[in-house]
Amino acid sequence: MATAISLQDSARQVVRTCARVQAGELVCIAADTHTVPIAHVLAQAVREVGAEPVLVVMDPRKAHGNEPPRVVAAAMKAADVVLQPVTYAMTHTDATQEALRAGARVLVLRGVTEEIMTHGAMLADYDAIDRITREVARRLSAADTIRVRTPAGTDLAMSVAGRTAVALTGRVGGPGTFAAMPDGEAAISPVEGTAEGTLVVEHTMDNLGLLDAPIRMTVRGGRVVEIAGGEAAARLRAMVAAADPNATNIAEFAIGTNDRARLIGSMTEDKKVRGTVHVAIGDNHVIGGVVTSELHLDGLLLRPTVELDGQVVVQDGRLLVD
Repeated sequence: MATAISLQDSARQVVRTCARVQAGELVCIAADTHTVPIAHVLAQAVREVGAEPVLVVMDPRKAHGNEPPRVVAAAMKAADVVLQPVTYAMTHTDATQEALRAGARVLVLRGVTEEIMTHGAMLADYDAIDRITREVARRLSAADTIRVRTPAGTDLAMSVAGRTAVALTGRVGGPGTFAAMPDGEAAISPVEGTAEGTLVVEHTMDNLGLLDAPIRMTVRGGRVVEIAGGEAAARLRAMVAAADPNATNIAEFAIGTNDRARLIGSMTEDKKVRGTVHVAIGDNHVIGGVVTSELHLDGLLLRPTVELDGQVVVQDGRLLVD
């Protein structure tokens, strides 16, 4: 089994297999000043299939979920395909939503580095990832309630009745669909106001990286009402306090499905690890919810046990879905 691929071959996989770029298409590569080298390799892979790359470069955003400049948003909306090699994800933004509504196929490459592009989760069997992720998403969509517990202290329950899960398999579908790379997760937006309990993020979290100590959040009525822990918890409190009121919303519940993903201290890959769970706070309007926020921050849960309507689908970090 391969342990690495070249950056050029990885870019070709992204362009040809994941984004399914066709000759004659207009491809917007929305990058920032930290990711320009990767953007140039992606542009060359776009040229190789006879499509036209348009590279737009901005300063990195301050956090995941921040809107890009309107010039970048306009370029994405005008494209057939959008590739997003960026430091901070633009998935949960109006700009990406508008591009999807206009019919663009969007591939998110948030937090990518050359190392992530050439090792680990990028090397998975994405046919297998597609099958398992779609099955997990089907079960999430069929459920009314979710309960997740971890040895670190998470005990969180929420309703997902009437919500449809998103299967992020690394491959876009038709116009107006999105995926991410590296990928492998089934995600759903809990019904607003229903999440109750305790959420303990003990490993990594967006904008914080590896944590110095677990972050313990008390959740009431679908909102985080208390954040406790060490230095990382203090930084999270400051970010939430500086953001809009919806930043405390329990926005997403997701199960990782990628058996080649590694715990590397970056949520770009960590949250794809098979049998992990991540829970996000903030914006959820791109994945089926009704809340908009300038933040969308994922936090990783290790060794979770997940029950869907009382049926265990993840047991102590082991995904039980075939």
